[in-house]
Amino acid sequence: MAELSKTDAVFVKIAYTEDREVSPWAEESVVPTSKLLSDNPSRDYDVPVGKTTIIVADSYGNEYYRLSKTPKGDQLKAYISKVNDQSEKASEKLQKNLDKAKEYLDKQDRKNAVKYLLKNFDEEVVGLTPQEESVRMYHEILDAARSELATMIEKKDADGIKSLAKELKKTDMESEIDDALESVK
Repeated sequence: MAELSKTDAVFVKIAYTEDREVSPWAEESVVPTSKLLSDNPSRDYDVPVGKTTIIVADSYGNEYYRLSKTPKGDQLKAYISKVNDQSEKASEKLQKNLDKAKEYLDKQDRKNAVKYLLKNFDEEVVGLTPQEESVRMYHEILDAARSELATMIEKKDADGIKSLAKELKKTDMESEIDDALESVK
């Protein structure tokens, strides 16, 4: 492993904690974040209690392989060499969904654009270029929707807010829209 760490991989030992509770202050979002940066990586990677777990991931912390036994150097090197291929496959899949989202957004179909962006987020992959572009597009869509929502609230347009709720179901704006709907009743 020492030889691999010089040229091919970075090895990170994550302190194990038995605490599996999510912090009550943790922000909930449909946008995935790196498990490496969480308050409890052993929980977020679902490392079982008392078992050796080796996770082979890319540089962003996206898991591609999980080993329950300590591998020999050659075995580990083989897994590490496969990560790049797996990362490229993940990127291709994300790109297809991003392209569909762009197509729908060009047609002014925000609902279907969001649907394909959420498909990317469901992959729980971070850092890859198509995912980062998906995150940017998602935030642009929500920023525009927030402006629309503010106008609808001002005009007390309950039907418009209901329509917006249908378009942006399962997004980070869902509770904002519900609150807005309550305020105009």
